[in-house]
Amino acid sequence: MGSADTPGTPALVLRGSLITLKRKCGRPGCRCARGELHITPALSYSVGGVTQMVMLHDEALPRVEAALARYHQAQAALERRVQASVATLRAQLAREKAAARRGRR
Repeated sequence: MGSADTPGTPALVLRGSLITLKRKCGRPGCRCARGELHITPALSYSVGGVTQMVMLHDEALPRVEAALARYHQAQAALERRVQASVATLRAQLAREKAAARRGRR
């Protein structure tokens, strides 16, 4: 699975949320001093309970959105595998219990 942006490299997989930061830069003559805040998209994610952010430019948004979708797809696939494994374990344990009962007779 290669990335459309860089052939031959693995596709990005990202966990987190896309957010929009609205802020003032602090320069007195800037438009943000008159209320027109600077708008910056960012990826917000948590590592060890600490929120981290990666500032993005508009051109990166489609790539980041696709990477977030890949994470959710992988997470859903893992959850399906876990549920199937639980069902398999339950069936194995039931067979073992039935075999043990037959052995006691």
